[in-house]
Amino acid sequence: MRTSANRSQASIKLGPLIALAAVALGVAIYFWKFAPAERQLSAEIVGFEVTSERDEARNPPVRESLVATVKFSNGGDEAETISKARFLVSSKEDLSAPRSWSPTLHRDSMLRDLKLSPGETTTHTFIIPWTGREEARYFPDGAKVHLGFAISSKNLGGEPITLTERFGYVVPQDLHIASSEHQLLVLEFPKK
Repeated sequence: MRTSANRSQASIKLGPLIALAAVALGVAIYFWKFAPAERQLSAEIVGFEVTSERDEARNPPVRESLVATVKFSNGGDEAETISKARFLVSSKEDLSAPRSWSPTLHRDSMLRDLKLSPGETTTHTFIIPWTGREEARYFPDGAKVHLGFAISSKNLGGEPITLTERFGYVVPQDLHIASSEHQLLVLEFPKK
């Protein structure tokens, strides 16, 4: 009699355990197959420098440029597109009205329609010529000229989103760069 009672108790405990395992498996399959994908799209400023080229045939003989290197990464499961990335210079610290130069004359300061496959990483160098450009005259000597990036993509709902961040400044003197200061940073798009 006791043996059959023990068997009945064991089978009663096993039933809810199987049901719980089936529910857990169902939840795992739902999140694996049907849950919305999380994006892991980012842009990391990995380098900045003021470059000087010497050419005695030119006037002035030394030409300076602002050069920033950015690494774009897509760690998500879906293909992503950076619709526009722009290297900015501005007299305003918050970059609300950036003083960026014409993409026709300075196409190296902008990148358009960069497509990134899942897991792909690519690096791009942005250049803004400084010396000998009329635009450099707009910034007074000794004042900080703030450096930043504006990077645009679409969120998972298809709406455009732009991240704008400042990462340093340069100080012009007599139409040349007297000094600069910067910090490397990462711009990450929202995951959802």
